[in-house]
Amino acid sequence: MTDSRSVLFVRLSAMGDLVQGLGAITALHRLQPRWRLVVATQTTFAPLLDGVEGVADVVAFERRGGVSALWRLRRALRRFRFDAALDLQGNWKSALVTRLSGARARLGMAARWRQEPASRMLLQRTIDNDAVPHPARAAWELVRALAPTAPFLRPRLVATPAEMSAERAALVAAGVDPSRPFTVVVVTDPADPRALSSAMVDAACATKQRPSVRLLGPAEEHLAPRVGESFLRHGRGEVRRLIALGAVVREVGGDVLGPDQGASHVLAAAGATCRVVFGAQAPARTAPVGVVALVHPRPPACSPCRLDRCAHPEGPVCMAFPLTEARTSEIGLPPSSPT
Repeated sequence: MTDSRSVLFVRLSAMGDLVQGLGAITALHRLQPRWRLVVATQTTFAPLLDGVEGVADVVAFERRGGVSALWRLRRALRRFRFDAALDLQGNWKSALVTRLSGARARLGMAARWRQEPASRMLLQRTIDNDAVPHPARAAWELVRALAPTAPFLRPRLVATPAEMSAERAALVAAGVDPSRPFTVVVVTDPADPRALSSAMVDAACATKQRPSVRLLGPAEEHLAPRVGESFLRHGRGEVRRLIALGAVVREVGGDVLGPDQGASHVLAAAGATCRVVFGAQAPARTAPVGVVALVHPRPPACSPCRLDRCAHPEGPVCMAFPLTEARTSEIGLPPSSPT
């Protein structure tokens, strides 16, 4: 497709999966620097894309805006007169947005890669291979349909000096010296089976090897740290603080321990060294590229299940294990060829 000049990437959610696809956009940009590459995503996540190499424009979508929001999105997208639109997500809504864009070519992954397989009927062409489906690989395979020599690149998110300075000040206020190595422990809603167990969090923060700080996001507004615990609380609309925090961690040689959720993906893409704990999720399908995955040494029969709510009678037992006993693997995603 050598005559393309404008390409749309559709990834409305989730935050971590959006980030995973950014390396493919950068790879296409480096091969075709004159092409205009545009991303359609949720308004909440749009600020993450500021400064990403290759992203020329971001078209924000109001997730809860109903039919009128889709109509506004259609009008905004049609102004670009896209040559191609790539559905990175694989569900009905993303496929519909791909179609509403008016692009001359509409591509997406084949049925087994899709969250909603029948949604492929809204596309003109699907791509398949024998690899394990993963959001970073899906984005790369779709880019290679336009530019076969595109290399596989890890996503890179960039913080500004001002953002890093503000996050250092927040760390100082939390009792952490941002000029020395420290550990960020990502604390998420315990109702989510992907969340680190309280025992994991306490053990990680009890180590004397280096200072630690708990990180809580907007979904954890109801969680109150105990007296004496160092913590950062990122609020709604502050997704760029994650990038700044990851950049500060990288700068001082710190590290991150977190679950397979959006915050860990953003911190990794900002360059932080990350260990990500897996229970309900399968590392080969969802892990951020470049992290060390920690998995239960003797996982229960129900793991991985990829459920939003744990169905085990004893709760998420797949996340109940000492991290010192975890099986580890580095996530790399080697190349594979379309079939």
